[in-house]
Amino acid sequence: MSKELSREFYLNPDTVAAARALLGKLIVVPDDQGRRVSGMIVETEAYLGTTDRAAHSFGGRRTARNEVSY
Repeated sequence: MSKELSREFYLNPDTVAAARALLGKLIVVPDDQGRRVSGMIVETEAYLGTTDRAAHSFGGRRTARNEVSY
């Protein structure tokens, strides 16, 4: 049985390692009536910021959409 991920997990500076570690994890949340619903993570993406051409922040672009990256 898996355990809940710690807050420290989300501070991992290795984006690729964090994305890989999330694969196979189960997400469990309450629905609008308080019942537990869940789903397994089967796909992740890992963007590497300003040097990653696929990232919205590539080249230092800063917009309302990607502000959370900064």
